[in-house]
Amino acid sequence: YSVTLEPHKRDWLFALEAPATLPITNEFPTRLTAEMQIVASDLVRQRSRYDMRSYTTYRFNADASEAERRNWLQLPSTYNPRTLQLADEIRSRSGSDADRVRATLEYLRRGGYEYTLSPPRLGRNSIDEFLFDTRQGYCEHYASAFVFLMRALDVPARVVTGYQGGELNPVDGFLTIRQSDAHAWSEVWLQGRGWVRVDPTAIVAPLRIDQGASEIARQSGIALPGTSSSTWLRSIRFNWEAVQNSWNQWVLSYSQERQRDLMGLLGLTPNW
Repeated sequence: YSVTLEPHKRDWLFALEAPATLPITNEFPTRLTAEMQIVASDLVRQRSRYDMRSYTTYRFNADASEAERRNWLQLPSTYNPRTLQLADEIRSRSGSDADRVRATLEYLRRGGYEYTLSPPRLGRNSIDEFLFDTRQGYCEHYASAFVFLMRALDVPARVVTGYQGGELNPVDGFLTIRQSDAHAWSEVWLQGRGWVRVDPTAIVAPLRIDQGASEIARQSGIALPGTSSSTWLRSIRFNWEAVQNSWNQWVLSYSQERQRDLMGLLGLTPNW
């Protein structure tokens, strides 16, 4: 697949799942970190396009050492006492780590939780307040609460952030990922399997996963940048974005010298 990356003035590049190769770009060298994150040697200050190949089925860090696993079990000792008590209750009726993951997800499923983009503010014991009082939040709330419970249950866990969803343009077939598609989920480390993805938001609000943040926002009456609920406005936007994308893809396929020649044929003398 190909990625057209808008300038975001950070050093990371995006890819699906587990990258099989490093992207080759003319702008900067790239490297792959131990966490499978692609990092550029410089900040991304201009639009760039690169080709990628990724694995969608893989096993990651299955041979993690005991010291590494201890890092993924750390918790503050004087926070969220009610959540720690809940973890003791789940532990008493669960056997393996996988059983504890399933029991925690079932607790969230039956807990009367609500997905919202406008949750109430939380205080010092934020996990306690979220799990037992407000019961309202978005993906970061569910991911962090789940990871806290997993660590309290002695299951190595961590929060992962990225993007989930996107909008398929029916005019040109390109998928647009916006900042509003940012998402947080969880990973647990299981013996013999390594890191396993678990998305607690999918348990509470499957609509967020199936149709993306824009649908949740639409139903909540919130207008996200770059989106519209009006059919004719969406049609205009799809066509305009397809025109913009066609120009971007065409220009990015040419070197600066060939771009200059083209501008010359058009009678233009751009200031490079």
